[in-house]
Amino acid sequence: MTLPRRLVFASNNTAKTADVAKFFKLYGIELINYRELMPAQDFPPETTNDQTLNARIKAQFIHSFLPTEYVLADDSGMFLRAFPERFGLTTAREFRALGLTTVAAENQYVLDLYGAADERSAYMAAIFVLITPDHDVITVEGRGGVAISSESRGTFGKGLDTIFLTETGQTIAELTTAEQLNYHHRGRATKRLLAKLQDDDIIWQANGHDLTQETGMIYGVLNVSPESFYNGEHVGGVADSLAQATQQLADGADVIEVGGQTTRPGFVPLTPEEEIARIVPVIQGIKKAHPYAVVAVDTYKYEVMVAAINAGADIINDVNGFTDDTRKLSLMATTAVGLLTMFNPRDNELSSDIASDMIAFFTDNLATLEAAGIARERIALDPGVGYSKNSDVYQDLAMMRAVERLTVFKRPIMTAVSNKGWAKFLFDLPKDERSDLSLVAATEMYRLGAKILRVHDVKSARHMTSFVELLKNAH
Repeated sequence: MTLPRRLVFASNNTAKTADVAKFFKLYGIELINYRELMPAQDFPPETTNDQTLNARIKAQFIHSFLPTEYVLADDSGMFLRAFPERFGLTTAREFRALGLTTVAAENQYVLDLYGAADERSAYMAAIFVLITPDHDVITVEGRGGVAISSESRGTFGKGLDTIFLTETGQTIAELTTAEQLNYHHRGRATKRLLAKLQDDDIIWQANGHDLTQETGMIYGVLNVSPESFYNGEHVGGVADSLAQATQQLADGADVIEVGGQTTRPGFVPLTPEEEIARIVPVIQGIKKAHPYAVVAVDTYKYEVMVAAINAGADIINDVNGFTDDTRKLSLMATTAVGLLTMFNPRDNELSSDIASDMIAFFTDNLATLEAAGIARERIALDPGVGYSKNSDVYQDLAMMRAVERLTVFKRPIMTAVSNKGWAKFLFDLPKDERSDLSLVAATEMYRLGAKILRVHDVKSARHMTSFVELLKNAH
C-alpha cells in the first residue's frame, strides 16, 4: 500500500511526540500531535501491566474524535535486569511518586540504583498501535537491548536516552537519528510499522529474538577457522575474536556468525571435537560481553550443533539443509533456535532453470522441517550462491538473479556473496579487493528481496540497506 503522508499522534507528551516524529520524518511522513487538530483531552486510565492495551486505548480514544486520520499511539517502558520488580510499565509512575520532576533527576535516580549493581543490562520496549481511516488496527513492537552507563552522556536525545548504552559504545543520545533506527525501541517500532503497512513484515524467530528485515538483517561473519578462504590467515585467539565481534556489533550487525569449519571447495573436515573447541569459547565470550547479541553458528555437524546451542547460540546455519542427519531434525524441534537452511547443489547437476530447481528444493525442505515440528517462522533461506558443482560463475549469477523468485515463501532470504570467487572469475580481483563489488552485488540482491546480508564489512552493509530503504520511502 502507499504510505500515508501524515500520522496523528495520540499523546499529551510534547517531548515524546518530537522523539517519535524524528523517525517518521526520515521516511517523508509527518507526525503531528492531535492537539494541533483539537483541544487537549484527558485520556482514559492506563493499566500497569499491559503495554499493548495502553497504546490501543489511547489510539482508539483519539481516533473516535478524528476518524478520517491515521492515529498512532505508543506505550514505552524500560526494563532493568537488576530491578525487575520496580521497572517496566510503572517507570513513569514511580518517577512521579518519588517526586522526580526533571530529566536530570530521573537519570540520576537510575544511575544511583545501578551504582552498586554488577548487572547493568536492560532493554526498552515500545508498542505502537495505528488505527487507519478504514478502522484497521495495526500493532507492532520494537525492542532495544542496552546497558546502563555510569554517567549521563550526549545531548542529541533527551531523558534516559543519555544513559542507555548501545552496542556501539555510545548512548542512544549520541547516535544520529538514522543510527537510532537500529537501536532505539521507538526507532525499531517505526521500521516494523512501515514494513507492516507495506506487507513486508517478515519475522525470523531465533531463541526468543524476533529478527525483522525492514532495513535488512546484517549478518556479520566471524571466522575462527584458519582455513577460511577469505581471512583465515588473520584468525587469532578468543580475545581477538571477541574484539572483532564487538566491533561488528558497534558497526550495526544484527547477528554475529561464528564459523569454525570452512566449507570452501576442497575443504578438509575437522572432527566435531576440534570444531567445538574452536567455537564454544567464542560463543560464550560474546554472550557474556553482549547479553543481547544474537549469535549464529555455521556448522553441518550434529554434535557441534548440540554444543553450540548449549553454549548459547541462537541460530544454526547448515549448508546441508538439516536433512542429511535425522538427529538434526529432532534437535531443532526441541529447541527454539533459528534455522538457516541452504540450497546446496555442490553434489548435484543443476538444470537449465536454476530458479525452478531452487523453488523445488525449498518447497521440499520447508515441508520436511515443518513436518518435524519446526515452525516456519524459525526458518530463513540461503540460495547457496558459490556452491554450484562446477564453480561456474554464470551459474552463480543466475542463482543471484533467482532470489526474487524465492520471495514466494515469505521467509527471510540470505545474500551471501561477500568476497567470493565470482569476483575473481569476472574481473580477476584478489580477495582483498572485492569488497566494493561485493557491496554492489549485495545491493542488487537486496533490492530483489534477499534482505539478510552475510558480510565481512558490516558498516558498509548497514549504511547501504538503511539508505536504500530511506530512498525507497522518501516522498
